[in-house]
Amino acid sequence: MNKLYYCKDEGQFYLVKQTPKTIKIDWITKFNCDSEKTELDQKVKWKNLVVKKDNSNKHCLKKNNETGILIYPFQAGLPFYLEPATIKDIDKEIADCKKWGVSSKYYENLKQYVLPLDKQKSVA
Repeated sequence: MNKLYYCKDEGQFYLVKQTPKTIKIDWITKFNCDSEKTELDQKVKWKNLVVKKDNSNKHCLKKNNETGILIYPFQAGLPFYLEPATIKDIDKEIADCKKWGVSSKYYENLKQYVLPLDKQKSVA
C-alpha cells in the first residue's frame, strides 16, 4: 500500500511503498494546469528513489518509523527527510496556491491519500 509523505524542505509530496526489503519513493508529478501531459519542472531532488532496508546499496536508511523516513542519498551529504503527510500540510499548500492565484487542483487530489486528523493517531 502506498502512503503519502511530505518533504517540508522542498514542499513536495511523495508516495512511499514499503516491502519487507525495500522502500520505494516516488514524487507525485505536477502537471501544467492546461495540459495533463506537460510536466512542470519543480527541480525536486529525487523523482524516484529505491532504498534497501539493510543498507546494502548506494543509499543509507537512518530512520524508518511512524514519525518519518530519513535517508542519506549516496550515503553522504544532505539528508532527505520525509514525514507522513497530514491534511494540515495539504491545506497549507492550498492556501499558498490561493495567495498566488494559481490552481490548487493538484493538492485537492492529494487529500484522498490522507486520513482525517482524528483517525491518524489510531493508525500505527
